Amino acid sequence: MGAWIALDNRRRTFVVAAAAVVLISVAYAVNIRTAPFGEHAVTVIDDLGEAVAAAIASAACAWAASRAVGKDRLGWALMSISAGLWAAGEVVWSYYEVGLGVQVPYPSLADAGFLSAVPFAIAGIRSFWSKPRGTSSRWRVWFDGVIVALALTSTAWGFGLRTVYESGAPWSTKVFDLAYPVSDILIGTVLILAIRRATEYQKGRMALLLAGVASYSIADSAFSYLTAQGAYGSVGSVLDTGWFAGFLLIGLAAIYPAAAPKVQTKQAPLDLWQLALPWMTLLTASAGDVYSALSGHELDLFMSSLTAILAVLLTVNMILERREFLEMLTEIEESHTTLNQTFKTALVGIEHSSKLMQDAERLELADVRRHAAEINRTADRLDRLIGEML
Repeated sequence: MGAWIALDNRRRTFVVAAAAVVLISVAYAVNIRTAPFGEHAVTVIDDLGEAVAAAIASAACAWAASRAVGKDRLGWALMSISAGLWAAGEVVWSYYEVGLGVQVPYPSLADAGFLSAVPFAIAGIRSFWSKPRGTSSRWRVWFDGVIVALALTSTAWGFGLRTVYESGAPWSTKVFDLAYPVSDILIGTVLILAIRRATEYQKGRMALLLAGVASYSIADSAFSYLTAQGAYGSVGSVLDTGWFAGFLLIGLAAIYPAAAPKVQTKQAPLDLWQLALPWMTLLTASAGDVYSALSGHELDLFMSSLTAILAVLLTVNMILERREFLEMLTEIEESHTTLNQTFKTALVGIEHSSKLMQDAERLELADVRRHAAEINRTADRLDRLIGEML
């Protein structure tokens, strides 16, 4: 209770909204799974619920854009457009299923809305990129991006993308089946790189965005897989909750009560989870391999190629990191030697000047000033060296 009282009004509102998202998402999934009010009610709630969730996300992102400045304003504005386009696509879907009571043609105008949202989402997330920090500087961020993209592709291939690709569906529909998971891979890659560069002010929002993207990516992949298998029922799937919860999580990201950004005098280091996140995708790739093997699929040429390329890239990355580490150690040793010599020289100079003043029986005022000035110059040089070290 004390912790609740300590929260300001905006944080209390966020906590209540987050709790409501969890409860409503669970109720949404239970309704699809059990159909307590009949299949038609499930279809209505499923379709309209997803449209409403995407519309809420669009409104929340627009609100965040109105309060942000610079690149963040552009990022939230693009995310708002993306969610709005997805909501429009779901409205078209609902028009067929709920309004007309017919099966939605595939592909249709609904798919145009869903897929046109992708480039705006990628551009919006790209706008959130901050200045590179840690090993994300220089060209290494793109090197990490290739590894993340390949790892996510391997994951998707193991968990259903392969089945979609090998299905006997005509290419006119297979292209759309593949477009959804491929789009999610692109969005996920850009988002993970954005989190790698996220500042203290952005981290909470980026984490919620990642959770939202992961949630609706699972729904996209399930939709493509089930459609390719002809198993996507008239009342959808419980995995449709991924779209509903995913957009609500994006809405939470937009209203996340982050503190005002602080003016930093130096570059902040990366947190451990930010540093590890790109490499965690390798675990999901391994999980995809294991699932593919357990489900009876043999390792094919594409999966073998992805594994080989990842192995090469990881080897190159380890070599580069070891080289950078050795260069850093060499620089430290050289700096230590230089500083040691410089400090000793400066201290010997101070000692010499002070000893001359101490041992002299009588010094002229000009000599005193000369020795004092020499001591002062040496002290200033030492002060600058210490400042540079700190």
